[in-house]
Amino acid sequence: MIAYSINVCIEAKANHDAPNMKQLDWDDLRLVLFIAQEGTLRGAAKKAGLSAATLSRRLDELEDAVGQKIVERFQGGCVPTAFGAEIFALAGQMGEIALEVERTRDQQDAHAASGLVRINTDEWLSYFLTTRFARFHDAYPNVEVEIVTSHRPYSLARREADIAVRPYRPEQLDLVARHLGTLSFGLYCSRAVATRHADALARQDWATLPFVGFDEPRAEFQSDRWLRALPGAPAPWMRCSYGLGILDGVAHGAGLGVLATFLAGEGQDLVAAMPRIPELDQEIWLSMHRSLRNSARIRAVVDFVGQVFDEYRQTGA
Repeated sequence: MIAYSINVCIEAKANHDAPNMKQLDWDDLRLVLFIAQEGTLRGAAKKAGLSAATLSRRLDELEDAVGQKIVERFQGGCVPTAFGAEIFALAGQMGEIALEVERTRDQQDAHAASGLVRINTDEWLSYFLTTRFARFHDAYPNVEVEIVTSHRPYSLARREADIAVRPYRPEQLDLVARHLGTLSFGLYCSRAVATRHADALARQDWATLPFVGFDEPRAEFQSDRWLRALPGAPAPWMRCSYGLGILDGVAHGAGLGVLATFLAGEGQDLVAAMPRIPELDQEIWLSMHRSLRNSARIRAVVDFVGQVFDEYRQTGA
């Protein structure tokens, strides 16, 4: 993120002395913009990749700096004060300027960025990324990308990878994190299985249906625990050591299996027995070592990953 600052003239509340000039950093205004967009501190914090407590503290500090309340906080959300409404408008204008500057910078970075970027992620997220990265090469022809798939997270501190995309927020202090979105899961089968077992599926008579799941060493995965706890459902007759094996089995008629919901739009001709299983939702975070934040090639990949998740959140594709 490019750093900006702006001078805001605030009259001292306590008296009618000369105006008190305060310089606000763009990061402060960006947080205000998120509050305006989301309407709650929790929503703004999630968008900023901060905890709600940290955002609340940052807002307190900002209000102390300018000497006026920006928002009134209620249990149901935040309401701007008259002064806050002006700051919201200013933050929105600054946001548009920042986007325009970054678009110009990105055009230059497309030529300047070069080198290798290694992304470590798990299986479903690896599939999600690899099927969407082709156009990145058009924009950044000199950047090479390795997507390293593993259940075990690689160490960013030891530079085993440059970027991690994982279903949890890292706690290491030397890492910076960005919330990308939510990965959801559903229960799917092939169209042939849906036709053959239409009555049982309509009644959710799981006892008469075939299932595909993980093998015994991976039986403690959250999705497999859910599947094995499905009322009356038999143990999966086909078991795989990796998620894409489950996808292959389900797509080719071996039975029902738990799959990431984005696969429904990938041309697999899948039928949803349960379109979404809320308790399996995963919050996805991108993290990297803070020393890499200013690298052109890293920034290009980070921004692109954020873009594809934004597109998925908006369109489901």
